[in-house]
Parts: sequence; structure tokens; C-alpha cells
Amino acid sequence: MEINKTLLFEVLFVCIGAVILLFNFLVISTIFPFITPLVNVLGAMVAIIPPFLIFYGRYRISKEIEEQFIIFITDLTGSIDSGMTLPIALKHVSRKDYRSMTHYVREIESKVEWGIPFEKALKIFAEKSKSTPIKRSVSTIIETYKVGGKISDTLRAIGQSLIEINKIRQERSASVQSQLITSYMIFFVFIFILLVLKTFLIPSLGTMQMSPSLMEDEVASTITPTELYSQTFVNFILVQGFFAGLATGKMAEGSIIAGLKHSIVLIVIGYTVFSLLGQIQISMF
Repeated sequence: MEINKTLLFEVLFVCIGAVILLFNFLVISTIFPFITPLVNVLGAMVAIIPPFLIFYGRYRISKEIEEQFIIFITDLTGSIDSGMTLPIALKHVSRKDYRSMTHYVREIESKVEWGIPFEKALKIFAEKSKSTPIKRSVSTIIETYKVGGKISDTLRAIGQSLIEINKIRQERSASVQSQLITSYMIFFVFIFILLVLKTFLIPSLGTMQMSPSLMEDEVASTITPTELYSQTFVNFILVQGFFAGLATGKMAEGSIIAGLKHSIVLIVIGYTVFSLLGQIQISMF
């Protein structure tokens, strides 16, 4: 039911954004052409940002669960090493706050208390988390638990490996900050080059005659090169911003999903700046 409500929420905003874009194309663009780019940005943001925030929120929760899983494993290992049995250790750590994972920890503790095997409760948790690192770690814990190995040693080893992986991720994120800034600067230079082409080079080409064979009413239409290339340049910005954002997110956080927020920022800024400056240039000349 919750998934259906979320889906309806996303579809609602997509439809509202589509209506804004359609109204802008049919009405506003003919009456107030100067604000057309701003309305386009507004419609796109209404259609994209709310669904993206929901999607990205799930991603952030998943990452937080992975981080808290490391703390949970460390606390559980310490409790077992202090002499507690596994059920008592689980009861002890379930009283702590693990943010997004607190619910799962208490659910594991409740299942073990009701007689469900520890390995089965962990397996259910791993499936719900939908996290590859957690699934791998839980699989190792379950195999050790089945063969009768010392569970505290396994938990400690897994905890240490997860901590090292997390450190590597943080170091990589810190090391690519300069590359992230460079990616943004390259994109803005790209926009600047397109603006120079549109403002100075393209107008110098004069007008172009569209072939009558390309028109249904067989009436030649005179268009300026600026009008012809403006939409092409906008398409360039959309494509460049989208893929540059994905690449930036992959470098900075190791995830293409994380790059979607960079894509949205680049596309919105690039389209707004290019369109507004283009409108100013048209009004001046």
C-alpha cells in the first residue's frame, strides 16, 4: 500500500509538470516569450524533483543502513565477548539507536526471542535491506554459524572488513573533490562557448532559406541561424549536463544514482543561464 501511495505521488507530480510545460508551449510562449525558459524550468522541476527526492531518499536510507550495520556488528561482538549469550546480546544492543536500522535490529531480536533461528532472522533482514554488502556479510555469518564456528570471531572479522571498505570510500570521496569542481567548471565553460557561438558567430551567417519540399504547404520559410541552432544548443546542454552529472556522481560517491542530483543541478543551471541570456541577447538586438 505504501509503495502504491508513493507511486501515485510520483505520477501526480509528473502530470502536473507535464501540464505546466504544455500550457507554457501553447499559451505563455506566444504571450510572454521572455519568461518561457523559466516556466520550462519550473515545469521540469515539478515533474522531476519530487520523484527524484523520493528515489534518492531510499538510496540514502540504504547507505545509512549499511553504515549502521557496521556499528551493530561491532556492538554485538562486544556484547558476546563480554560473556553474554547471543539472545541476551541481541536484547542488549536492540536498546541502542541505530537510526534507520533500529527497526530491523529490534525485529531481529524479537524473532530470536520468539524462537526463530538467528541465521534465519539475519537472512530475512538482509533480503529486506536490499544491500549487496550486507547480504554478503550475512551470508558469511550464517555459514559460520551453521558449521559451529565462533560467532564472535566471525562478527569481528566482518566488522573490520566493512570498516576498511567504508574508509576506502570516504578517502576516495575526499580525493575526488577537486575533480568534482573541475567537472562543474568544464560544464560552465561548455555553456560559455555555446553562448559565444550563439551571440557572435551564428548571427554573422545571415539568414537561411528552408527548402519548400520540407514544408507541407510548400511555402518557403525564412529562419535565422540563431533560431535554427538555439534548440540544438539546448539539446547539447541537456545531454552534456545529464551524463556529466552521472560521471561526477560515479567518481565522487561510486554510484550512478548519486550522480542524478548532479545531473539535475547541471541541467537546471545550464538551461536557465543559456535560455535567459539568449532571450536578453534577442531583446537587445
